[in-house]
Amino acid sequence: MPEVKKTSIVTLLTDFGTEDGYVGAIKGVILREYPLAQLTDISHSITAFNFRQAAFSLLNYAYYFPVGTIHLVVVDPGVGSSRQGLVIKSSDYYFVGPDNGVFSHIFQSAAFTAWRIREDLFGQNVSPTFHGRDVFAPAVVRLLKKESPEVFCEPVEHLYSFYESYEVLDDRHYRLKVIQVDHFGNLILNFNLSEWRNLGSPPDIRVQINHSFLYGIKKTFAEVDQGQIVLTWDSRGFLQIAQNCGNASHALKMKEGDHILLTITHS
Repeated sequence: MPEVKKTSIVTLLTDFGTEDGYVGAIKGVILREYPLAQLTDISHSITAFNFRQAAFSLLNYAYYFPVGTIHLVVVDPGVGSSRQGLVIKSSDYYFVGPDNGVFSHIFQSAAFTAWRIREDLFGQNVSPTFHGRDVFAPAVVRLLKKESPEVFCEPVEHLYSFYESYEVLDDRHYRLKVIQVDHFGNLILNFNLSEWRNLGSPPDIRVQINHSFLYGIKKTFAEVDQGQIVLTWDSRGFLQIAQNCGNASHALKMKEGDHILLTITHS
């Protein structure tokens, strides 16, 4: 894999909020050692401990930044445990954060190389409850200074990912899973445009939700009346169930982890 082009851009995604100074501590560590860093706040409002939400958020923005950007993600309910800290390199970006699933969608979307961060190289004062400040931020600094990950990391043998592919029941029926409920209440499913095209881009499909049915994939929310439920592609190419000017999760009483049945109605 070719070397990632370096920039000074670092994005930050956390569940820290903004009132307690935790984000400021991470920024301070980076800027103290590398004052030219360009720190970009994505969000610090991820629901506490929700690494699945963080993973989906990361996928929504990571590939739109300049080549060489370092993406730092700190949603880390297992901090201080045996979970690994990671540096991940794709062809264009670095990712730094815990090995708890926050990179699950990145693993699915691009070729990459991963390493486990050697915490013992970051001194004796690493807090067991704040690796964002004491491990991940210093790792980012090393990348900004053009250190190779091999200097402060070691090979990783296993990576955790929560992503599950859809289930094939037969050549016409597929069980899909809600993998995310976004801010608008849209139900994001584990089925994307590439997978639909691999099935021959069938125009006639039906989705069963409990005892109700949706027919066909619409291009926009506005193809149905306000308040109606619609099946469409989200901006990253995932199939989603939405309510035009409403909240599909509330309307259908569905949540992350629930399943629906997709049927190809004609051959």
